[in-house]
Amino acid sequence: MKWLPTLVLTLLCWLALPVAGWSQDDQAPADERPVLVELFTSQGCGLCPEANRYLGELDQRANVFVLAYAVSYWDMYGWTDTYARPEYVQRQRTYLPRLDVPRLYTPHFVVDGVTDSPGWEQDAVAEAVSARLSAMPDSPVISVADGPFGSFRVTLDGAAPEEDLDVWLIAYAPGWATVEVGAGENEGLNMLHYNMVKSLTYLGNWSGGPASFTGESFRRYGTVAIVQGANGGPVYGYARVAPSDSAPR
Repeated sequence: MKWLPTLVLTLLCWLALPVAGWSQDDQAPADERPVLVELFTSQGCGLCPEANRYLGELDQRANVFVLAYAVSYWDMYGWTDTYARPEYVQRQRTYLPRLDVPRLYTPHFVVDGVTDSPGWEQDAVAEAVSARLSAMPDSPVISVADGPFGSFRVTLDGAAPEEDLDVWLIAYAPGWATVEVGAGENEGLNMLHYNMVKSLTYLGNWSGGPASFTGESFRRYGTVAIVQGANGGPVYGYARVAPSDSAPR
């Protein structure tokens, strides 16, 4: 039965194929997950186009995943940011005391919730990513699956790294997008954006052990479930789901 080893090898290779619709790091061990880099940006900020471009570069690294949040506090200078929402400003504001940052500003990079850097200091961002990778903490098990009535169900298990943790569900538009800015500091610019957040939902508090949360799904976008220390603490884990090809756009 010379064919038996070949058959066994073929079956093992087939079983190892990733599940369609899930990004590769969803299946990776928690301590091998990419670092989450968040950028707070604005269409009314003259330094933000370059920071947006750098964010896209960072995402090409295998050990980094990125999200961008548009803030609205520069809208007063003549242009209303087309992506901005108040909850994105609040997320940035929540980070400030933890990171010892005195005020809101853009472009502002936050690396895994543990350190930050101005958008014009790209070397500092890269160094912060390397430092986080070398000290990545143990993470709880987190996954995202289909929930009732078209929702997403976020499931957590394991020990909580802190007494209280926050669970978030984020929808984002993967890849590059361009917006023609009609006024303000970037007037006339076709401004590039990358992995722009479209929805930010707080699902609840978690303190360890098995738990599940349900949140609204936007199948045409990418989805990320994040668990991090309460009130803008360190990111301890996340899971991603790719957009559905069948969802309306």
